[in-house]
Amino acid sequence: MALTKSAPPKTGKPKIQTIERMDCAQIESTHALIDGLFKPIDHKLKRPSFNIQQKISTKAGKNLTLEWQGIQLDITDQQVLLAILRIVSEKNRQVEQSKIDNASLTALTKSFNFQGTALASITDTLMANTSLTEICTVAGMSDSGQNIEAVYQSIHRMQCTRCWVYQETETNLKKRTEIGFSLIAHWGMKEGNAYIGINPFLSNAILGKMQVTHLDMTHMRSIRGEIGKKLFLWLSAWASYDRTQAIGLDKLVGHVWGDSAKDNAALRKRRLRVRTALDGISKLEGWTIQPKDTTDAIFNIRKPKYI
Repeated sequence: MALTKSAPPKTGKPKIQTIERMDCAQIESTHALIDGLFKPIDHKLKRPSFNIQQKISTKAGKNLTLEWQGIQLDITDQQVLLAILRIVSEKNRQVEQSKIDNASLTALTKSFNFQGTALASITDTLMANTSLTEICTVAGMSDSGQNIEAVYQSIHRMQCTRCWVYQETETNLKKRTEIGFSLIAHWGMKEGNAYIGINPFLSNAILGKMQVTHLDMTHMRSIRGEIGKKLFLWLSAWASYDRTQAIGLDKLVGHVWGDSAKDNAALRKRRLRVRTALDGISKLEGWTIQPKDTTDAIFNIRKPKYI
């Protein structure tokens, strides 16, 4: 592996690596950190369904549980979502809902299918006008007929992916449904120019109301391979720019696949693929990734600061 052992730290605080980058997607951090929402899958097999949960604490001190349900999303789906977020992250691309015709707005509302006691509504979401061709380009894919169809199917899968938000009671014996919604919603995508909407959590992150991760799309497009793309998303949300953090290789393996390897041989293969992906990410501008010792079992990681 090309990574080398880190040198002894020098005195004083290390210099913060800054990158002036406008090509960033803004993603709500729990969407980037949750294990198993997006994962590498064997496309020779039928996509399984999934049901995963994640506990979070809000700035207001609420303890929430997010439960995701749907057909398993893969790394192509991840890239399509990031492309959509890259588009919607630009303020001048966001469409005022008062300017959307009633038929389209009604269809988008139906697609989000808001449910729960603390009902959200379509006004809690951000929307943009886009096309399958633009999403392909922003995701780093050619606009071939095959890719355009793959992007459409990806958007449809994500619209069918449901998130349920529960608030735990003081006794933790039961929970109350706060909100239910789809990951994204779209209308008119097959007709050319279309509307795309993102759920309230993703929207609030872009608006600065929830924790946000700035994901460098220039770097993401340059990464080859599914493992590197998934790992780069997770590390972008987990790593810090002002300090170095250590993490074990097997923990990174778990964050990429979201499950346990079926045997030792499969685990060794996954470890090798993650080491290779770390090597590639370490070559990106501003990123520092180094083994903590000669065993390559723990890595020191630090990301750049985007300004």
